[in-house]
Amino acid sequence: MSTGRLGAGDTAIQPTILDAKGDLIVATAADTPARLAVGSNDTVLTADSSTATGLKWAAPAAGGKVAQVVSTTKTSSFSTSSTSMTDVTGLSVTITPTLATSKILVFLTVQVVGDNNVASAMWQLVRGSTAIAIGDAEGSRSRSTGVAYSPDTNTNYSGTINFLDTPNTTSATTYKCQVKIADVGTAYVNRSEGFGDNVGHSVNASSITVMEILA
Repeated sequence: MSTGRLGAGDTAIQPTILDAKGDLIVATAADTPARLAVGSNDTVLTADSSTATGLKWAAPAAGGKVAQVVSTTKTSSFSTSSTSMTDVTGLSVTITPTLATSKILVFLTVQVVGDNNVASAMWQLVRGSTAIAIGDAEGSRSRSTGVAYSPDTNTNYSGTINFLDTPNTTSATTYKCQVKIADVGTAYVNRSEGFGDNVGHSVNASSITVMEILA
């Protein structure tokens, strides 16, 4: 068997079709060989009928991977007597998704309580100026992510929500917590309200973490 270079008229693929390390021999049609140049580092060979060879080099699928994480923890107290949802100072994060198809997984834990032994404090998760992860409309009832009601001890209530959001953007996006008092009194974040000689009083911590999940 000959191992020498084939003649130009021989019906075989000439080795000169290959120009560089990693080149591939592919077909553009029946009985029509062609060269596919090696792709960039870390790309994978992918079928693509729109190309001449039916193949292309592309970035590997990255679905389900965490692209970035942003988190903040609020350790100071906050209060409001407003009956309208009010931003909790220091309990927000801003993330800029790398892809418009990404989802944002939000983890929010807020320590909240209403005072006066009768007051309810309501809280909600907000993206920008839009409340998300809130209950459906039902009559005249208020919509929120959660409510804290402490009828006897006024101890802190720990509100927690894990929510997978789809912002559909690559612009900077802010996630935050808002609270309000449902009727009269004051809503407190990170502060429990005991009685008498301060037994049970404490300052707590709340946090919000967001993760970009690649589609």
